[in-house]
Order: sequence, then C-alpha cells, then structure tokens
Amino acid sequence: MIEFYGEVSDYTKVRADKLKKRYFAAWIGVLALVALVVGVVVAFFDVGMGWVVPIVCAVILALVAAWFYLGPRKKTMEKTKWLFRVTIEEDTLTFTQYLPNKTVTKTKRVSRAKYVYKTSYCYYIVFNDISNAVICERRLLKRGTFDRFEMTFSGKMRPLRER
Repeated sequence: MIEFYGEVSDYTKVRADKLKKRYFAAWIGVLALVALVVGVVVAFFDVGMGWVVPIVCAVILALVAAWFYLGPRKKTMEKTKWLFRVTIEEDTLTFTQYLPNKTVTKTKRVSRAKYVYKTSYCYYIVFNDISNAVICERRLLKRGTFDRFEMTFSGKMRPLRER
C-alpha cells in the first residue's frame, strides 16, 4: 500500500493553480485560433461584413487566454487548507479531501489513469485532464516508496518541466 497524507504546501498549491490555468489557456487559445480561421475564410469568400464577428471573438478569446496564462494567482490560496489523503492499493486509488464542513472521498482504478506528471516536488495523477488531477506531494509520503509508486504507474510517467 502507498499512502500520501497531510496538508499540501503553498508552493504546490501555486504550481497546481498555474498548471490548471495554463491548461485552460491552451484550450481557449485553440478556440481563438479556430475563430480567427473562420473569420479569415468568411472574409475571403464573402464581400460583406460577416467576418467582423469571428475576428472580434478571436481577439477576445486570445485576450482571455493570455490572462489565464499570465494572470495573477488567487489571493485566497494561502488561506485555503488543502488536506488530502491518497491511498493506492493494488488497482484502486482512493482520494480523500478533508474540507471544513465535510469529507469528500473518490475512488478510481489505477489502470484508468491517462498519465502521471512527475516533478521534483510532487506527482499529478491525471485521469481526465490536468484540472482534475490527484496531487501526491512527495514530502507527504507516509507509506510505501517512490519506486513502488513509479512501478505502479509504469508506462504512464511523464516529466513535467517546472517554470
């Protein structure tokens, strides 16, 4: 059994928030590019003003993507307590988040993980997308070893550049 338990550090919170914002910025940037292409195609084939709306949408989406990518972090992150317990037993991952008023528990199959991002300070176990990743901070390892963890997710480990 592998277990991570404790409060996630402020550094990891900031990094996770930045990673999530950059993920959304990439998707919004793709939408801006699609809107731009639509605007150019409409402008090329249409003599009227039908190209203005897609171009304006592309510019607005590009500005939103830039805001997500470069924008400031949330001011409330220092006040928020991220207390997690992640246990991995055979093919079952149990994620428990301890909130002030309740406890939220989710169970997933390890084999359903798409990939695991590895950094020098934590692992992000991704099932759907990075915005819902399970965070396993390295300093919170209570049972098991890092080698055992990496063997459990062999073939799915990916390094994540820290910026």
